[in-house]
Amino acid sequence: MSRSKLHEEADRWGMAAATLVRWLRAADPEPVLTGAQASALAVIVQAGQIMPSQLAALEEVSRPTMARTLSQLEAMSMIERTASALDGRSAILSATPKGSAVIRDGHARRTAPLVAALSGLTAEESAALSGALPVLEALLRREIPKRS
Repeated sequence: MSRSKLHEEADRWGMAAATLVRWLRAADPEPVLTGAQASALAVIVQAGQIMPSQLAALEEVSRPTMARTLSQLEAMSMIERTASALDGRSAILSATPKGSAVIRDGHARRTAPLVAALSGLTAEESAALSGALPVLEALLRREIPKRS
């Protein structure tokens, strides 16, 4: 594929991704959490348990920024901190049942329009998207650079 064709496709993928994110966010017009809070909480829910420094690195924010977000989540009873058995100065974060429910319910609200749209595709369109999804996921896992 030519370099100009690659740039054109990259632009189209970027615009499609941005449009999809806006569309999914619009499906939840009054979210319980800010974007930063929801992102951090979703990582905590997925991880089960995680240290604040690990979370800050994954979210690509400074430790003080993450500390503020975690304080907000803790005040809303979305997460709990327990002392690390390995290092009493460190905390282990986990989601509360309330925090897990907020992530699960918000995800369901945001994906509902996409589920509806996908169900309206032809068999050929559905197969094309289904075939592209593993390729896109693999590309994102290996190629998207992390900021240092």
